[in-house]
Amino acid sequence: MTKAQAKAIFVWGTVLSAVILLALTYNSLSQIPQRTHADRLDAQVATGKWVWQKHNCNDCHTILGIGGYYAPDLTKVMSYRDADWMRRFLNDPGAVWPASRKMPNLHLKDQEITDLIAFLSWVNGIDTNNWPPKPMAATASAGTVEKPGEAVYRAQGCSACHSIGGVGGHVGPDLTKVGSRRDREWIEEQLKDPKSHNPNSIMPSFAKLPEKDREDLVDYLSGLR
Repeated sequence: MTKAQAKAIFVWGTVLSAVILLALTYNSLSQIPQRTHADRLDAQVATGKWVWQKHNCNDCHTILGIGGYYAPDLTKVMSYRDADWMRRFLNDPGAVWPASRKMPNLHLKDQEITDLIAFLSWVNGIDTNNWPPKPMAATASAGTVEKPGEAVYRAQGCSACHSIGGVGGHVGPDLTKVGSRRDREWIEEQLKDPKSHNPNSIMPSFAKLPEKDREDLVDYLSGLR
């Protein structure tokens, strides 16, 4: 290869790489308004973002890949929590989620909570290419793969209120042998609409949970005998 040929390869390789980079950049930028549903980015969403920043929520939570990992990723939280549950939780986190690792009560004003829910709902609608990924099922013990429903049970933090085999909280009923007390249909309805069985229930609705995850959770709970 001559010096002139090497120079030509370098120059045209650089030009081609630059063209590809510019084309990909243009393609990405042209999709942003649709993928972020920018038309729904209103004043209330912006105010909710300021509430998020004011209380340093990123210190513990991650959103859109930015933040801490001490508490759950909230990028898609509104896919499995409804506004009513979020409002009750933000009003008094300890009463709704009495886990050992508690979120502090920030004493948010009603309007701040409304704005923050609007912000989280907007973020939830962003097309993130299925990020964050679902947690991988861990092994329950050496050589034993955790059941899909058990992984859902853990990922949704059910043990904060319920106990199985003496492990977990005591705010809700003990689920050690729930499959002997309740049939599959009752458990499924309880997950979708807890207030259908008890109007005063503080349990969150899991109606927004992906159907496959909910079915796995029902299988797991109904099998506890």
